Amino acid sequence: MRFTFLILFIGLFAFVASKFIRLLISGKLFDEGAIKASFRESGETLWLGMRLFVIIWFIYLITVWAIKNC
Repeated sequence: MRFTFLILFIGLFAFVASKFIRLLISGKLFDEGAIKASFRESGETLWLGMRLFVIIWFIYLITVWAIKNC
């Protein structure tokens, strides 16, 4: 259990650090609202990815059901 949380924490830290490093390299780290906009963009991308996963999962389930019943 501790190992799982350690991996999760390292992944979260790497994600946040990569956002800050990207803003630092581009010179927008201290711009007003830049950090918030960066995380908002990541949230939108994550949301689109989750919706795409659900759509693909439903297509998979329908395909498996069709193969078993036809």
